[in-house]
Amino acid sequence: MLKNIPAKLLLSSMFFVTVLPTVAVSATAAGKVRSVLGTVDRWKAKQSDWSALRVGASIYQYDKVRTGVESEVIFSLPDGSSISVAEKTIVEMTNLLEPNNEGGFETKIDIQEGHINFAVRKVLDKKSKFIFKTGTATASIRGTEGYIGGKGVLFAGLKTGKLDIVPDGSDKTVSIAAGETAFGGDSLVVVKLASSGDARFAKRLEKILADKSKSLNVLVQEVQKADSSYQDQLKEEAKAAAAALPENGFSLTTSSPVDVCDEGLSVEGSYRTTDESATLILKVGNGFTSENLIRVADGNSHSFAQKVLVNDENGLWNVSSATLTFSGAGVTSSKTIDLKVNKGCAEVNRKAPKAMFASYDSLRCFANLSVNDMQNDAGILTVAADGSQIFEEAVTKNTQKRIKLKAGRHDYAVKVEDQAGNKAEVQKSMGCYPTKRFNIEILGKAKEVLKVPPPPKDIPDRIAQTLQFRIRLPDNAPENLYKVTVKQNGKVILQETLSQIQNLDYQIPVELTRGAPNHIDIEAIHKSGYKAKAKKVYEVR
Repeated sequence: MLKNIPAKLLLSSMFFVTVLPTVAVSATAAGKVRSVLGTVDRWKAKQSDWSALRVGASIYQYDKVRTGVESEVIFSLPDGSSISVAEKTIVEMTNLLEPNNEGGFETKIDIQEGHINFAVRKVLDKKSKFIFKTGTATASIRGTEGYIGGKGVLFAGLKTGKLDIVPDGSDKTVSIAAGETAFGGDSLVVVKLASSGDARFAKRLEKILADKSKSLNVLVQEVQKADSSYQDQLKEEAKAAAAALPENGFSLTTSSPVDVCDEGLSVEGSYRTTDESATLILKVGNGFTSENLIRVADGNSHSFAQKVLVNDENGLWNVSSATLTFSGAGVTSSKTIDLKVNKGCAEVNRKAPKAMFASYDSLRCFANLSVNDMQNDAGILTVAADGSQIFEEAVTKNTQKRIKLKAGRHDYAVKVEDQAGNKAEVQKSMGCYPTKRFNIEILGKAKEVLKVPPPPKDIPDRIAQTLQFRIRLPDNAPENLYKVTVKQNGKVILQETLSQIQNLDYQIPVELTRGAPNHIDIEAIHKSGYKAKAKKVYEVR
């Protein structure tokens, strides 16, 4: 199938591939080099020259990476995506999981020469982007595996997923899906190829498209012919592998690397041995060791298959490779299978994260959050107060976060969602009451002398008075008070706590005693712990 796209479609100043990754982290995030073949160099941002790049090294933002002839480097990103830089290629990590203006994160890789192979994981944070830049247009990818590159000509092929191309300066979208390849210079075509997205075929495609003298129709024919030839080659390689099976040994039909998702890890191949005690053992990390996969030792070829559940519950989802080892008839041989574990897959990522408020300080107005069961995972942490979001951040490991509390008492909710959609939520009502000085203002003088004539005989001598005072809080918020107490001559005549305190102005009837001082003591306690006191004395003559 062939789709023709109008001429001049790709004459733009740059090519972007925008991917929505699983999640992202901070600007200090780093990719990790998984394997190096041949000559691979790195130019750091503050370096003055290239230096050799080794397995296990970290790749940071602004780093440049270049590969020589028959060379390759594979590095993984914190979101679970992986990038393979092909031979004779130069790339720059322009952005690496940087916060963007949309509240998400952005990774931008500038392919200055050559091509790369990519495996971008499923979408978690829809505000985030994964961008490739080569020099000719813009495209969007969701959970996609394939290749992209080209110098002066675009070529991109997908093994899985979907890619939407929007040329610079155009509002038209050209889409390719799994099994399709797009290429072109002044015009762009999309063709169905059995080899679309295959890293080895990308090298052939790049060589074919390097000849600028050929017309687009001729290139299409050559690409389709190369696709057919490559598929024939794969079949011959499979036959040759079976024919080359040693008398005592094994061969794999499972190609490396293996994508691990809901089907788990499946390893298949053939073995042959005459040794009754021979063993063929599959090991995945430190958590799984198979039984002996050899069932018959008659010197003939036999197939084997082993399936392994790979997820966080069995502790295997962090492994990056599996090893198959044959031992028998004095022969020992091993093969390693690289694993690309999709942590956005529900069957892989089965354990929900945990979130809790570890502690909070109402005086200094902060709370400590604890996020657990996120080691080697990634997710989005959100915090809301009274239903309104106040905080959002990506997390890639077990961590503690400190958030600022709003003044007063509010209901806070914390939610953590990982790459596979597992969620943890916790709620807590917390107060923020910074220490503030305040006072109590009593109406009238501190000491009042009342001249009240005594009542007639046989009439009770009761002297009533109204005590008036105001608690002067800076924020005029009675809900921030903990307790208000009024005592007369040491005896409590009024006490209000928490929700009972409805206002700051008080008018309290008191009954005074003639001939002796009447001592009134008022105390107000703020939720911060600060206390204010006031006194008044009544004397009746």
